[in-house]
Amino acid sequence: MLKFMKKIPGGLLLIPMLISALFATFLPDIFKIGGMTEAFFTTKGINYIVGLICFCSSASLDFEKIKKVMRKQGSILLVKIILCFAFSFLFFRVFGMKGFWGISAIAFTTTICSLNPSLYLALVSDYGTESDESAFGVTGLLCVPAFPMLVYSVSKASNVDWMPVISVLIPIVIGILIGNLDKELGKFFSGAVPILTPFMGWAFGAGINLISAFKAGLEGVILTIIFYVICFPLIWLFETKVLKEDGITTFAISSIAGLSVSVPTLIAATDPNVADIASVAVAQIAFGVVLTSIITPILTDRYAKKHNIQKRTLNM
Repeated sequence: MLKFMKKIPGGLLLIPMLISALFATFLPDIFKIGGMTEAFFTTKGINYIVGLICFCSSASLDFEKIKKVMRKQGSILLVKIILCFAFSFLFFRVFGMKGFWGISAIAFTTTICSLNPSLYLALVSDYGTESDESAFGVTGLLCVPAFPMLVYSVSKASNVDWMPVISVLIPIVIGILIGNLDKELGKFFSGAVPILTPFMGWAFGAGINLISAFKAGLEGVILTIIFYVICFPLIWLFETKVLKEDGITTFAISSIAGLSVSVPTLIAATDPNVADIASVAVAQIAFGVVLTSIITPILTDRYAKKHNIQKRTLNM
């Protein structure tokens, strides 16, 4: 089974995520018996597993690597953040809340802001470098619902809550401090990242109902196309032409996170007037999660082969 998962781009994450999504779709209550079983097999443990990987991956970041990570991944993510604010603001001003072709401002903003750090980690583990893996915690900042909600609030001129962003930073900072104070301990913790990846995939999959996702149909496909077209070309040009890097990071960050499915509901909780729009957006985004989880690894694998980027050997 391990050999099979390793053959598929991002397979350590995607295979457990698909199996978990099948359970969530057809047997949604099978693990909801309370205690450790429910915490382990449902979305209840998702924040812990993501926080743990943020901690473990950042433990390998010595201060020299931090400079490299901020130069490459930090600047790439900054470009993405700027593009998200710019396009979301433009969407609100041109199309309004209801948007176009059934794509609302909530669905649009949530989708273009999304980044799946777990798939990022799986792909850079295959095609990237050790410093690429160390940037997992930084990419996690854009995964939490706080980021799209921040962009949405600013674009709509609403109040902003910074606490979710701070909650992501804390395990990252602690991991960096421990890794730099004790190199051996940092190496020990960072070695757990590949082992934890399948568990993170399972946790994300537990929140995906495949039937609801596929009901989005054409609108989900349109939203996915928008996701790729809006930001990918500009970020790829920045990485390859300005930073002179291989472009793998752009591919690795180009997928929609399962956590993004929760964003429309969270927005509707603060503004009941958009409840109907939000419910439609949930299905569209969920379909985008499924599509990008399949398409992005395939595109990454083809790009790597075309540019002779060798797949790394995973030591476990």
